[in-house]
Amino acid sequence: MSEPVDPRLAYATVAEPSPGPTPGPTPAPPPSDPGSDGDGGPSPEPSPSPNPSPTPPAPWGTDPDVGVTSSFLRRRADDCETASEIIRKTRGVAEDANNDLARAAGGWQFTSSLDELQGRWEALNNVVVQRLDQAAAYFRLSADAYDANETRTASQFS
Repeated sequence: MSEPVDPRLAYATVAEPSPGPTPGPTPAPPPSDPGSDGDGGPSPEPSPSPNPSPTPPAPWGTDPDVGVTSSFLRRRADDCETASEIIRKTRGVAEDANNDLARAAGGWQFTSSLDELQGRWEALNNVVVQRLDQAAAYFRLSADAYDANETRTASQFS
């Protein structure tokens, strides 16, 4: 089995030059009549046309190997949980900042919209945290299924 590849990099797209005409071979000078150039030798043979340009290598090197391991999947689940926890911890700080701003800007008209802004921010955070938690659960389910499949496959050969 080949080395695991980070799937985020496996299908990375790289800007390619726009297709244009491929330069052809440099035309040879037209053959002259034998003996007209003074050497009397045979005229040179035209060189064969060059092969088409080789296909450029893929940006990831060789054909992509998107195979992963269960430990890779579990690390991604941990990453999702870490991000989710960081977002959860910002809630208290954001509420404090909102309260400080409201106190500092007493009498200003925009302070009435701070509650609406905070509500939208909380709703967005809830969606992001739910998605991250769901992604972590799916990564763990995939890792468990990967291990079960590996065990099942290995038992078929023993």
